Amino acid sequence: MLNKLLKPIISRLPENNRIERVWKLAQLDFRKRYYHDNLGILWSMLRPLFRIGVFYFVFKIVTKYEVMPNYGLFIFSGLVFWGIFVEGSNNGKVLLRKKRYLIENIQFNKIDLYISDAVANFISFFITFLAYTGVAYYVGIRYDYTIFYLIILIINLYLITMGTGMILAVLYIYVKDINHLWDIIRLFLFWTSGVFLRGEKFLEFFPPFLYINPLVGIMMNVRNVIFFIEPIDIELLSFCFIYGIGLYLLGYTIFTRFSDLALERY
Repeated sequence: MLNKLLKPIISRLPENNRIERVWKLAQLDFRKRYYHDNLGILWSMLRPLFRIGVFYFVFKIVTKYEVMPNYGLFIFSGLVFWGIFVEGSNNGKVLLRKKRYLIENIQFNKIDLYISDAVANFISFFITFLAYTGVAYYVGIRYDYTIFYLIILIINLYLITMGTGMILAVLYIYVKDINHLWDIIRLFLFWTSGVFLRGEKFLEFFPPFLYINPLVGIMMNVRNVIFFIEPIDIELLSFCFIYGIGLYLLGYTIFTRFSDLALERY
């Protein structure tokens, strides 16, 4: 579907343009995830639907969890956005090694690898989010104009994700133990991002926690937009967005300066 929507735009661009190259790389990465499956890309829709069904069954029917209404959907809304970060940062960590054959044989900007990976990641997210909104509508959640804030929040999350991925890509080549350290950091980020609890609990306990884990601020605003249908916290949004830009620029600087030297160590 996305390919049909973007085709008229891409066809008007010059041959071998950067946008088309990024889009083709993203398409290839997305399709490779389901290449060997009998149902192919259909799994990209079935998997989130099955996962939402499991959460609904466990928390609504089996345990009757009373933390809040639709708690299973609350958790899944967090997992959807956590998935962007964990998939993007993990892919970014090994992207130089996985795509070395392209870097050595084709002249192009290596940053495009991260942009195309982000696009492929977004396609998966978009399909999953469609499944989420369908179930949300079924349980009675109705969206208003605040849903458009989600665009800014997604951009913010991708800035943090790409910045983290580029930093890890360079560190992974020089320091192999970063793999184990990142697993520990990722575990910490997961349990303190507000996936299972409202992020306000962490900030009430330790307000500077936002500086340690900006994902908790993004998660709070995401939940306001897609679950509680409340206005977003502009101050929180501003801080997280500045944090995301800073992390992306740091990752970009490290990557452009050291990626060539890092590749020589493979």
